[in-house]
Amino acid sequence: MKRRLNRRTTGTKLGRVQKPVKHKARLAKSAKQGRREGDDLEKALSLIRTRPGVRPSELNRLLSREQSDGLRKTLIKSGLIRKERDGAAMRYYPA
Repeated sequence: MKRRLNRRTTGTKLGRVQKPVKHKARLAKSAKQGRREGDDLEKALSLIRTRPGVRPSELNRLLSREQSDGLRKTLIKSGLIRKERDGAAMRYYPA
């Protein structure tokens, strides 16, 4: 009995069919996101410098984003801003 190579069978690697990956579209999208994120980093840093003690929700609203945690983490790791707890709130200051 012959085994068909393009048929999906469970438990064997031989029978699995690989879906084609659209690399070019993915690379173009990530490049655009990288530029946008770089611009957003600069904008977030300037907002924190002009408004020391800004809260994350205010920063999200000013940047017109749903979340800015990735931007804030990047700025903290690079030493450009620092975060301080103010009771239950978290506030961000320039370093």
